[in-house]
Amino acid sequence: MAHALPVKKIYYYNRSPKKDAPEWAQYVSSLDELLEKSDVLSVHCPLNERTVGLIGEAQLRKLKKGSIIINTARGKVIDEAALIKALEDGHLYAAGIDVYPDEPNVNPKLMEFRNVTLLPHMGTETEESQRSMEVRALQNLVDYFQSDSGKDLILEHRS
Repeated sequence: MAHALPVKKIYYYNRSPKKDAPEWAQYVSSLDELLEKSDVLSVHCPLNERTVGLIGEAQLRKLKKGSIIINTARGKVIDEAALIKALEDGHLYAAGIDVYPDEPNVNPKLMEFRNVTLLPHMGTETEESQRSMEVRALQNLVDYFQSDSGKDLILEHRS
């Protein structure tokens, strides 16, 4: 996406900098710094007790006026009422959403906006993706039973 658009810099926030991040990606040390620098915020994180409502009213207001938000993480990561308010008052220019707090139901208010793109949560709904996930899951089982570990352990679940 960065190469298709006139993007000067991509900022990212994570627990720590990624060693293999490309040179055009710059790590920022806080979510607040990321929000303040972003013209487009693309949200990618798991849903857990720390990420429910991660992007709420206060965080949306830290984005520049006229920013765009994309949520392909999980619906409850963004406070939907705060998102709708920021779209209504023009703080956000647009939103792209393929995850919803009450999937498969979509808040009808979101359908009223001409500047909101809504898609069904289908990011992995290709034959190739499904097959790849099946093979990976099976390989994780084999790895677990052979070495008591797997390649896809979630950090929060490691002992």
